[in-house]
Amino acid sequence: MSGSISVDFVGHQFSETAEIVLADIKISVKAGELVSLIGRSGCGKSTLLHIISGLLAPASGCVRIDGKTVTKPSAKWNMMFQKASLFPWMTVQENVGLGLKFAGASKGQIAQKTDELLELVGLKDKAQDSSQSLSGGQQQRVALARSLATSPSVLLLDEPFSALDTFTRSALQQDVAAICKQKGITMVLVTHDIDEAVMMSDRVFVMDQNPGRIIDEIKVDIAWPRKHMSQNFQRIREDLLTAFKGTEKTESFRSLDGGRYTADSSAA
Repeated sequence: MSGSISVDFVGHQFSETAEIVLADIKISVKAGELVSLIGRSGCGKSTLLHIISGLLAPASGCVRIDGKTVTKPSAKWNMMFQKASLFPWMTVQENVGLGLKFAGASKGQIAQKTDELLELVGLKDKAQDSSQSLSGGQQQRVALARSLATSPSVLLLDEPFSALDTFTRSALQQDVAAICKQKGITMVLVTHDIDEAVMMSDRVFVMDQNPGRIIDEIKVDIAWPRKHMSQNFQRIREDLLTAFKGTEKTESFRSLDGGRYTADSSAA
């Protein structure tokens, strides 16, 4: 199965004189695994996701997907953003099939694939509707179908449910996780919502800021499908909340050989 991710000592700053955004990030994600990056605003989690996707080159270190160094975006790994960013003059089906059209697929292939995906995300009856006529949750479902159209091995999510109401958000969290599990897609989710991280992940990486770095990793050993009020869910939630509270104070840092940064042993 493809979709393994290796982030090796990634650091980033947007210029030589700017503050360090990310320092010495090292994580590995197995093929088909669902993981989350959580942290406060400004900790660099979205920057890290953009580096994983190839949209941004790291200042140091590298990212490998399936053993190959990521240097640019690819149809093998797709991103969902906070906004669906659908083309308003296109139908739902046309929006979903856009990537396939660019890839040179035939009209018949596009029609068959988009029908399958719209059924998968529960919008088959909306295929010929204008994307403007859809609710926010429906638009994100279209964006999800569009992200899945090229059969990616990795799905990268940058807080795609943050603007949705509670009920729509909960339904999408469960559906996206179920689809990734069903299709063996590796998922990396950026969120600041602890409940969302527990609901959707096999593991959660907790990030601190100034500079951004991984300070904890927590395994979510809860059977699928998950329920918010279960005892195990609340146990993992408390573990994450404890780790998250540890980001309230900025820890001291020391420079290491090679220009990398890591927390002092006294701050561990």
